[in-house]
Amino acid sequence: MSRSTSARLTIADHSRESAGLRYIYPVVSRRAGGVSIGVNLNTNNACNWRCIYCQVPDLIRGAPPPVDLAGLGRELRGFLRDVLQGDFLATRVPSDARRLNDIALSGNGEPTSAAEFEQVIDLIGEIRQQAGVPESVKTVLITNGSLMQRKAVQHGVNKLAALNGEVWFKLDRATDAGMRMVNSTRTGMA
Repeated sequence: MSRSTSARLTIADHSRESAGLRYIYPVVSRRAGGVSIGVNLNTNNACNWRCIYCQVPDLIRGAPPPVDLAGLGRELRGFLRDVLQGDFLATRVPSDARRLNDIALSGNGEPTSAAEFEQVIDLIGEIRQQAGVPESVKTVLITNGSLMQRKAVQHGVNKLAALNGEVWFKLDRATDAGMRMVNSTRTGMA
């Protein structure tokens, strides 16, 4: 299903285009020592923050376009098939990292800004079960935490817990002035 190229992945390359898909991309995680399947909901490179260290090309302020849930589902199912039953790990991943570590909502902007965030969590749970993803494989949300007050985000995070979920909050500064400087946001700590 994935249109992956034959290039080997490295810990230095987290390209969202490495699999030739719109929503799904693989990375070899140095920190995790395995493959992380990224889920990029911000396909337009839009984020509600503009951090001074951000490496997203052509980043814009804003929210993502509507998520094509059926398309995301096809991509994730196909990619998981390549990883769990195909030769993806053997042909694309260094030998010391040939294990599936997690499915991570990350990508090119704040994932919780997608209107379909809760439905995406439901979809990932359904596909994990259908594909036979081992329970030890985590589902991770990497977030700036700025939208956690939204009910749909809270519901999604509660559902994430049932998927061996973890939430990784990025915290660059602990003062309002520091957040304005580093994250270019008026969101504060209070």
